[in-house]
Amino acid sequence: MAKSPVEVWLWLLLVMQPYNSKTIEILAQCGGDATVASRMIRDGEFPFLSEKEKLRAKEVRMSSIRPILELCRQNDIRIVTLDDDEYPELLRSISDPPILLFVAGTLDGLRERPAVAAVGARNVSEYGVSAAQAVIAPLARTGVSIISGVAVGADAAAHRAALSVGGYTAGVLGCGIMVNYPSENAELKRKIVNSGGALISELLPDTKTFARYFHMRNRIISGLCHGTLVIEASGHSGSLLTANHAANQNRDVFCIPPHDIMSARYEGVAPLIRDGATCVFAYTDILAQLMQSYSGGELFRKMLDNNGGSAVTVPQKERKDSAPELEEQPVKSKKAVLGEELFSALEPNDAAILKLISEMPATADELVEKSDLDFSAISEALTDLELLGHISREMDGVYSVSVS
Repeated sequence: MAKSPVEVWLWLLLVMQPYNSKTIEILAQCGGDATVASRMIRDGEFPFLSEKEKLRAKEVRMSSIRPILELCRQNDIRIVTLDDDEYPELLRSISDPPILLFVAGTLDGLRERPAVAAVGARNVSEYGVSAAQAVIAPLARTGVSIISGVAVGADAAAHRAALSVGGYTAGVLGCGIMVNYPSENAELKRKIVNSGGALISELLPDTKTFARYFHMRNRIISGLCHGTLVIEASGHSGSLLTANHAANQNRDVFCIPPHDIMSARYEGVAPLIRDGATCVFAYTDILAQLMQSYSGGELFRKMLDNNGGSAVTVPQKERKDSAPELEEQPVKSKKAVLGEELFSALEPNDAAILKLISEMPATADELVEKSDLDFSAISEALTDLELLGHISREMDGVYSVSVS
């Protein structure tokens, strides 16, 4: 089937309007052919159309479409339609995908690599920001794409965490790409595009904000991703809608454990945990779950191989070492096995952490106590060492040296 011209897709958008389930129903009846669908709409072959939709089908002409194309051209905004090869496959597979996307930047980070949405409260706490940095930065460093909504608070923290390590991040907007909202994040949006990421919207480039649009965009955030991480959420947080979309789309749901179970800002997290969301204590918790969820983890293993090594060990039901054996046989230092040349070739922080682990397996918290480094620096070092294949993480969070 030949691809329909972008003008036809824009005609469909203008007539049917965004987030109209009837559009997908019509396309399904027409074998996905937008040209056939448009002709049948104009010919009045769908009796379930509303009077407004029928009226727009008569009134919308090329004179309405050309200015949109010119506006996009002048502002470096691309239009990616549902039948384009560039259209993200994960998003295409949901029940109500947008029929086209307006894109500033590149969608390369959404092809053949894992993607995780990170959402949360606009008035995010310091704990939420710190947790986002500790989890998302190393996740992005492994090659996982980070998707959020470019809102103030947790969304912005997620984007910045990915950018801080040179990772790919994309923001899905609840308004047109050309609209400066929220104004506080204007510079952040520029950095996302300039870093090789993308801004995405299903709305015309100059569409102003409207409450309903933010609910609409949440299905796109989750739809682009293999899983959604809720950083922080009150009982009425919009991020819970994104998590709900993820669950309905058969995607994984993750959450940062509450910092204070008595605080209203975490009321939305408790139901997620009760419903089976995976609690995240380190970025490897997300990787391990996704590797188990998707096609035997092939996509994730391919990504890890491209990054120079295995960054996560899929949890096993039982540890190889039993407690009695650990008590009877003291752990020996593996520094001699690793070799002095290896330590001298590593970054100072990486070498210091590897030395500690080679002397005694430890959790990240234990490494904080044993070293002069803060948690963020230790998390970064652990990421480096896992990517290089020098260490591995057990189910209980203990890091040990991997010796081939």
